[in-house]
Amino acid sequence: MNKLTAIMMAAAMATAGCGDKHSDEPAPGPGKPSEATRTVLVYMVAHNDLGARGWDNADITEMRTAASTGSLGGGRLVVMHQSSEGNSVLKEITADGTVDTLKVYDTAEAAVSIARMRRVCDDVRECAPAAAYGLVLWSHGTGWLDNGMADSYNAPKRAFGLDGGKQMSVTSLAKALDGQGFDYVYFDCCHMASVEVAYELRHATPVVVGSACELPNAGMPYDENLDMLMKGDATGAAANTFRYYNEMAGSGRTCTMSVIRTDGLDRLAEATRRVFATAQPLPEGTMPQAFERTGTCRLFDFEDYVERIATDSDALTAWKSALEQSVAYAASTPTIFSTLKIARHCGLSTFVVQSPADMDNMNYHRLRWAGDVASALPWVQ
Repeated sequence: MNKLTAIMMAAAMATAGCGDKHSDEPAPGPGKPSEATRTVLVYMVAHNDLGARGWDNADITEMRTAASTGSLGGGRLVVMHQSSEGNSVLKEITADGTVDTLKVYDTAEAAVSIARMRRVCDDVRECAPAAAYGLVLWSHGTGWLDNGMADSYNAPKRAFGLDGGKQMSVTSLAKALDGQGFDYVYFDCCHMASVEVAYELRHATPVVVGSACELPNAGMPYDENLDMLMKGDATGAAANTFRYYNEMAGSGRTCTMSVIRTDGLDRLAEATRRVFATAQPLPEGTMPQAFERTGTCRLFDFEDYVERIATDSDALTAWKSALEQSVAYAASTPTIFSTLKIARHCGLSTFVVQSPADMDNMNYHRLRWAGDVASALPWVQ
C-alpha cells in the first residue's frame, strides 16, 4: 500500500456513513432504519477536566447498564461522545448494553460549534429516526455567561460546553438547536436554569431542564433516569435526579433542579417588563439569593430579585402567576456543597442589572432577555 492510498483510506474511515465504520457509502440493507418511538441524543463534550477524570465513561457505563435492563423500551439511545483527547464519535448504546459506532468526526470543527452540533443532529435523524427526540447536553455550564470562543483552557466562564479552550454561547446554542425538533433539552451541567437561557431557547424546545446552581461531577444518574428520558418524562427525570442527591449526607446532599415550560416565557417576559418599568433599585449593600459560590456572583434567584425591586403590587401579582405557569418543577437542597445556603429557589436564576455598564457584563446585551426585558429598568434607559 502506498502512502496516498493509506491517506485516502484513513479519510474514508473518518467520514463513515451511519452504521458503517469503513466506508462513505451507506451501510447495506433493505432501506432506511425503522422509526423508533423516541431517540434520545446525549451530546457529551468531555474534552476537559470532566473527561480527564473519567466522568464521561462513568455515565456511559450507567447508560449501558440501564439499556441492558430494558430501559430503552422501544427507543434508541445515541451518544455524541467527545473524549478527553478531543476525538468525537457518534455511538449507539443498544438494548443489550453494547456500544456501536455510527460515525467518526474529524477534529477540525469544535464540538461546541453551531455547524458541528447541527451536523450531529442531522446524523442522528438519519441513523436513528424516531417519532420524537430528546436531547441531553453534557459538559460544563455557566448559564448565560459568555466569553465567546476563549483561547485559554482555564477560561472560567463558557455558557455551555468546554472543548479544550472553546466554549459555546447561549445565543449560538439557540441557533444550533433551532428547528431540530427536540421536545426537551436536559442540561446535565451546572447553572443552566436561568431565565436568560430559557428565554433564548424558547423557540427551540418546549421544555428546558437544568440546575440554577452547581451540580456534582457525577451529574444525572443515567441508570435510574434512562427509562424516564425515553418516555419523554423530563419532569420525572429532574425529580428523580433531585431525589438521588437529596437522600445523600453531608456535602453530597447538593442539588437544585428545575423544569421550565418555554411556552410561558413570553408572558413571563411581559410581566417582568411591567414590574421593571416601575422598579426601585436594590437597597445599598443588599443582593438577592446567590447561586454561585464565587466572590463575583452573576446568578441570583429570580423571584427574590423581583420581589425586592417591585413597587406595583398588581404587577407583582401578575408576575408571580406568570412565573408559576413557566416553572413546572423546582427543588433545592438546603445548601450547595455545605457552603452556600439556599434560602430561596424559585427555579430560575437571573442577572441583576444595576447600571447601564452591567448590560455589557460578559456580553449580557447580546441576549434577547437583555434587549426585550432588562432594558425596561429605569436605571438602564
